[in-house]
Amino acid sequence: MKTTTSYVLAGLAALVLPLAVPGMVRAQDPDGFDGHIQSGTCAAPSDEVRVNLAGGGAHDVLPYFAESGDEDVLLGYYGSPEVPGFGLSAIYTDQKFSLVMADADGRQVACGDILRPEADEFSEVGVAVVQLSQVAGSRIRGVAAIQRTQLQRELDVVPTRVRVLLSTGGEGVSQGDPAAGYNGYVQGGTCQAPSDKVRVELKSRADLDVNPYLARSDSGDPVTLAFLGSPGAPGLGLAATYGRQDFSLAIADPAGGPVSCGDILKPSSDQFIEAGLALVKLEPLGASGMPGYAVIQRVALEREVDVTPTRVWVVLFAPPADS
Repeated sequence: MKTTTSYVLAGLAALVLPLAVPGMVRAQDPDGFDGHIQSGTCAAPSDEVRVNLAGGGAHDVLPYFAESGDEDVLLGYYGSPEVPGFGLSAIYTDQKFSLVMADADGRQVACGDILRPEADEFSEVGVAVVQLSQVAGSRIRGVAAIQRTQLQRELDVVPTRVRVLLSTGGEGVSQGDPAAGYNGYVQGGTCQAPSDKVRVELKSRADLDVNPYLARSDSGDPVTLAFLGSPGAPGLGLAATYGRQDFSLAIADPAGGPVSCGDILKPSSDQFIEAGLALVKLEPLGASGMPGYAVIQRVALEREVDVTPTRVWVVLFAPPADS
């Protein structure tokens, strides 16, 4: 029998996003954000431990622009910086930690307490999801996945990486009751004008493509931090989405009712195209709509595979958790 957490274990271990590269950054848009892990909670931080994220670029998390008509639009911010010297096992001690994102001037814009995952499978694979909430009136919120990455031969210590996805936070969250999970598919056409000529069902090892991620709160009760999934997209070549034909990504509840959709737009930067990825902003649909993001990415080719596989990492925002 499949577990509710098996959907993410294979994808999170294998899928590591490259650092974001900026498109045509406008003056009114932030150039990016930097992050650090601190001891203590967001409400009660301490200066005993501070580990700065190492993005290797101008900022740890950078804006992602995509082509839309005759202009470039800002879809969101993301990056996958390393966390030098921080072992994920630290969150299983009695000490508390939190993840902070700040703007170029050092002002905090989002923060999230790092909670232990409820399921043992996540502990074993080395993954912790953080819900990043707005700080001091900012409009920035999002989700981060802290993960133990694959050990390389020349490294003595298992490295840790944080995959961060940030939104301007204007979409809100679903006002209805979230479903137990969701499925997804890529369709021809846009969300406003879909076509039935192309439909690629996402494929997960679990019963549903996107499932709730539960963590342990201080009260001992599990809280839902986000809805996550990393299903494959068999038969979908990412290069096709960079052409003239329109494609969109739809997310539906188990009964088939759509809850969110996003057009798959060509990234403005050639470096994203060369890396083989596309960021999709998922807009909520209906009373139970779920806002979020998806990253469609060409993953590493394995020896026994003749076709380069495509994987979709889906993040749906959950209501703020009271940890």
